[in-house]
Amino acid sequence: MRNLIYEDKPRYDLWLKLILGGVLLLTLVLGVVLLSQDREAALVMFGVTLFDALLFKAILPQRLQIFGDALRIVLGGPLAINITLSNIRYARSGSGSKAFVYWGIRFATSSKGVVEIVRKKGLNLVISPTHDDVFIERLNQALETALHSN
Repeated sequence: MRNLIYEDKPRYDLWLKLILGGVLLLTLVLGVVLLSQDREAALVMFGVTLFDALLFKAILPQRLQIFGDALRIVLGGPLAINITLSNIRYARSGSGSKAFVYWGIRFATSSKGVVEIVRKKGLNLVISPTHDDVFIERLNQALETALHSN
């Protein structure tokens, strides 16, 4: 059963955008400054900027999808995390501090609207959907449906 039930985008806080943009801007500016002094070092800094941009794109969540049988966290490119609904105990609202400190996998990109996914096996995780209340409601509905269909 691979029907899409609900899809949301992760919420990105301004502080995260500033940090990520600051890292890219710093290495880019260093590359420009070094361009007149050391061409090889400048090329290395431009390479670091490109690598960091691709890395951020690859590992930061792009979409959060709930299917009839799984929760899918779509990362950049072909990368995604798939968690079967049979492996999820429940989903609940989490405190904003869990976006920073959490014993598990942190895909939370905002301290607002943090959702904790508690699993039966494997590490629990936190995410930050834009519409956290709707996301939790839809995921719990999908969990109930999956539980009754088995």
